[in-house]
Amino acid sequence: MTELASRKAYDVVVAEDELLIQENLIKKINALSLPFTIKGTFEDGESALDFIRNHHVDLLITDIKMPVMSGLELSRILRASFPSIKVLIISGYNEFTLAQQAIEYQVKGFLLKPIKQENLEQALTKLLIELDGENETVQASVPEHLKNMSKEEIVSCIEKYLQENFRKQITMGEISDRLGFAPDYLSHLFKKYHNESPIRYLTNLRIHYARQLLIRHPELEVSIIGEMSGYPDPVYFSKVFKKNTGIWPSQYRSEKGAK
Repeated sequence: MTELASRKAYDVVVAEDELLIQENLIKKINALSLPFTIKGTFEDGESALDFIRNHHVDLLITDIKMPVMSGLELSRILRASFPSIKVLIISGYNEFTLAQQAIEYQVKGFLLKPIKQENLEQALTKLLIELDGENETVQASVPEHLKNMSKEEIVSCIEKYLQENFRKQITMGEISDRLGFAPDYLSHLFKKYHNESPIRYLTNLRIHYARQLLIRHPELEVSIIGEMSGYPDPVYFSKVFKKNTGIWPSQYRSEKGAK
């Protein structure tokens, strides 16, 4: 039988612009005997979002007010695009109104500054129960024929799923839930057979499709093409397109002769 998704630890991202608070929070999390692993730390919401778009994340702990992109805006985006990611908000006494807004994005709890160890442990323990429950439900629902697939068949399933769903907002966590295997295991296996990560493969599918749309449909705005290609945020789409092609989407269209 192949390796089933039995997560020994849940992946956590911390977004906090005050470094002392960030470092203190990380020490407190690591001091707890709970299966949470810090996968990334950031000082603004935009950097955290870039990381989340390309990595598996179970939990975000974010300050409610940060430069570039606030924790509130980050929570809103996650609610819309990555609803499976749990969110804990860090807030101060004078940020009650903002905290109320965060409730609309279904955040899982609030940590009041200065963060006390017992409050952090209580919040994380509550989330752990919820995450474990969801994980057990997924494992119980995995069909037997999926549990007995060969590695080549697993990779083929991932490839097919990405090809059929690249226009949507999908994550390795979602693929993991559907196939019943741990995200890290799936990523490692896919890279072994494809010489690239599933995220890299997904990006290539999206950029190739965007290139086709830019040339074949000059009547469509760049932002619409981005959304049709799996990038609902037009700014992020342009950045990813330029990173992968060397030029902006509008330049690509112009150079290829589209009017």
